[in-house]
Amino acid sequence: MLLNDRARIILFWFTIGLMLVVAILAAMTILRACGGLPIQREPPPSISPSEVSLCPGEQQQFATEEDLAVIWEATGGTISADGLFTAGENPGDYAVTATREGSGGAAGAVVHIIACTPTPTSTPSPTVAPTEAPTSTPAPSATPPVGADAEGDVGAYETGEAIELAPPGIDIRAASINPDLSLSLQPTDNVPVELASWREEGEAFFWISLYDAVPDPPTAYMNWLVVLDIDGNRDTGRPVGNRRINPDFGDEVAVGVSYSTEAEAYEPYALVWDNGQWATGPEVRYTFGESRTVVGLALSLEGLEETLSQTSGVAPSPEAMRGRAAAETYVDGERVIDFYPGLPE
Repeated sequence: MLLNDRARIILFWFTIGLMLVVAILAAMTILRACGGLPIQREPPPSISPSEVSLCPGEQQQFATEEDLAVIWEATGGTISADGLFTAGENPGDYAVTATREGSGGAAGAVVHIIACTPTPTSTPSPTVAPTEAPTSTPAPSATPPVGADAEGDVGAYETGEAIELAPPGIDIRAASINPDLSLSLQPTDNVPVELASWREEGEAFFWISLYDAVPDPPTAYMNWLVVLDIDGNRDTGRPVGNRRINPDFGDEVAVGVSYSTEAEAYEPYALVWDNGQWATGPEVRYTFGESRTVVGLALSLEGLEETLSQTSGVAPSPEAMRGRAAAETYVDGERVIDFYPGLPE
């Protein structure tokens, strides 16, 4: 039976449409085979935490989605097959990468290795508000401070065993911390002459005096720091005995300057304890004086108080504040350090 004109038109366009569909499918198949169309890949894994700050030697467990098979890689330290990263000794910014097995999709996290002496867990509690800082600067003294540290007492970090010859710039003579661990955030009457006019108004100020000059430039990693129990409460801040520098108090603040041989530069830092890890504090100014036998450290007192209120929640208590200074480096691959005041027996 002959088709009428309308049926012929419908059949014609149906045939044309079917041919177009077949042509498109054939073209997609050819392009895919030739690599002309992207093959949909599985999404990259998510990694947590995405960013973390660690001190040399500290560890951080990284993770991806549950039951996801990935290959872990890291710079600036080592990482195990299950994502446990151990920070190396050189401060800097590094990467941890998780690559999905089979698909090649990868995710990264940033690791900031900071020159300090920290690690985990604390129970913060607020305390006394700070008193108003004095406006006058006491007269400097050129005489040896009361409680000057013994010369030649630099020891191995792990054991405390004295070393035969201390490298220059590490043996501490005195510091802005008193022999009983008490201290002031303002200059006192025994401030070294070279630093008498260096501090600026509104700054918290610390200093370390050394028996011999800091090399210029150092030939190894070096670090000078002060840690503070800002409120005098053993139960706040980094737990007591978490590092060798704080066997007798919990500390909330670390201020210092280190020298990185990798960057060939000095790197000042302020760290504030924040529920199990260190947070970055205010910017730090530093000096070694003309003689290079003193280390001066200064930072905004207002900025420090603000950072403390936002992290650990504690406030400086001038009457109860305690602290300890330290200077460290490496000798033939061994970490050596001097503490002031010395560690308790």
